[in-house]
Amino acid sequence: MPIEDLPWFPALLAKLETHLEAEPFARDGAHDLAHILRVARLADRIARVEGADRDTAVAAALLHDLVYRPKNHPESPRTAELSAALAGAWCRELPSLAPKAEAILHAIEAHSWSGAAEAQTLEARVVQDADRLEALGAIGIARVFATGASFHSQLWHPGDPWARSRELDDKRHTLDHFFKKLLKLADAMTTGEGRRLAASRQRTMEAYLDALREELGS
Repeated sequence: MPIEDLPWFPALLAKLETHLEAEPFARDGAHDLAHILRVARLADRIARVEGADRDTAVAAALLHDLVYRPKNHPESPRTAELSAALAGAWCRELPSLAPKAEAILHAIEAHSWSGAAEAQTLEARVVQDADRLEALGAIGIARVFATGASFHSQLWHPGDPWARSRELDDKRHTLDHFFKKLLKLADAMTTGEGRRLAASRQRTMEAYLDALREELGS
């Protein structure tokens, strides 16, 4: 059964779409509805393999970016916490999700790379891996440059793109984010299926970096 056939999914998706239309910040292309739906489908895929509760994992994935702040906004590190706070009321309005609301909120709070919450349940680890997978592979490459463009970051440092003699600064140079975070994600996966999917996507990113080195002559 695809996620669209989960009994609560149409109502929650409709509420999410209405919410996104009224947001105070315009989302970049890396954090739009398409991203949210890809994470939800990845969470469902991992949940099926790992034996996690589908309702909890998919609902949490659908709401994991409910509150958006640009990456250079001071509240950006708190978006998982803020998303969970808003998601609670939404989940409790749906009879099929209300009994699972606390588990859903925990999975939302714990998914963030920069957040303080630690994943304590299988479903939280599923959502965490699903969101991290979106930062890897061909999609991850597209997303990181979309995010960098949203706050006018350079593609890479013109004199030292590989940070051989400087500190990494991924707020100014998008390529730095590969080394500051993205290439660490595969080793941070906590489910077997997450690790399996991450390995392939990691190879895609490494191949891209090899090609970029050749084209830059560095």
